[in-house]
Amino acid sequence: MIQVDEFKGKHHVNVFGVMSLRPIQTALLIQVLHSFAAGILGIALPIMMKERQINVVTVGFVFAAMPIIFLLGRMLSATFSDFWGRKVFFLSSGFLAVASGLIYYVAYTPLEYLFGKVVEGTKEGTLWAVNRAFLLEQGGGQLKTLIRLRTIVYIAYAVGSFAAGYLVAWILFEGAMLLCAAFGVVVVLVALTLKRGKKEEFDFSKALRFLDFRKKEKLFRKFLILFCMMGVSLGLIGGFVLTWYLDASGFNLETIGLILGTQILLAGMFSHLLSKTKRTRQSILLSGIMFAVTFLILGFAAPFLAAALIVFYGAIQGIASIGQEAIASRISDKRSYGTDIGLLWTGFHITESLSLALTGIMISQWGFTVPFVLAALTYLIFAVGSYFSLKD
Repeated sequence: MIQVDEFKGKHHVNVFGVMSLRPIQTALLIQVLHSFAAGILGIALPIMMKERQINVVTVGFVFAAMPIIFLLGRMLSATFSDFWGRKVFFLSSGFLAVASGLIYYVAYTPLEYLFGKVVEGTKEGTLWAVNRAFLLEQGGGQLKTLIRLRTIVYIAYAVGSFAAGYLVAWILFEGAMLLCAAFGVVVVLVALTLKRGKKEEFDFSKALRFLDFRKKEKLFRKFLILFCMMGVSLGLIGGFVLTWYLDASGFNLETIGLILGTQILLAGMFSHLLSKTKRTRQSILLSGIMFAVTFLILGFAAPFLAAALIVFYGAIQGIASIGQEAIASRISDKRSYGTDIGLLWTGFHITESLSLALTGIMISQWGFTVPFVLAALTYLIFAVGSYFSLKD
């Protein structure tokens, strides 16, 4: 079929009247679709596993698989995308979203949920391998494009979280999983509109140079270690933990979705409001202190206060995201954005996975207080270390 195209303003309009988006808008739309589905999964999946009598230790190990798979998928995709372009990996994330949704639809055993987490982790790794790099390339390396990404992720995830409890009540867990698969189909269709971008022969020696830690600057290596500390901390409260904590505190699924959705929405609001701040170091330190205080109190809080603190944690996430994206944009080499950003988060995801696995064991032995206190202390190490490292 032959199409005659014309440009109208800043958008591309074809003869059928279909307006295609600019590359940055297309990438952000893909992220909206993924994050909305992730918000549904973040609320529905842990409770779905609990209702199917999967114990907390097993759930911890199942969720712990995702960061490692995410890491492997991200590093492979990031490295190849620096040579082959980003489009094929946006497409892959859509196909994998369909697959993970269908797996969760039929899953009942821990092994089946583990398989779903492997596919979901690969999907997330494939997407996050290229989204930041693509936006930096299309946006001229400006930090504001990454802040926009974070804001959109938070808002779309929040809306998905809000909807999760009501969707489960309306179409049950299985219907919610099918809906997540359907969003993957839409991602594929949207990703097809992207241009292929650069394509060059994969150069193994060049890829190894990008991955060589010894060739990175001292500041980059410092942050690899600091991100490991952040991974330990967020793994202790990540995955299923807050959802199960609220469930154990007596909240129903709709209320859990409302609490966690409000938390993420607040994160998006603060990320947007503070996107133009120049006080990167101060925002990192402030978020670290607030994080430590919040989770030290949360470990001993009554249900109503606990819900309020978890919502307030959204503000902390929004402030922290500014610093994290500033670090990524500052210390990454523009010749290898995808690989460098992937490397930066490598230690984070390894330690996040280990701490997630241990969290299930901790909760089964001592309840939620111990992981919350440990999370508070380790995140403070990351924040203080980042504050002084950026000064250097």
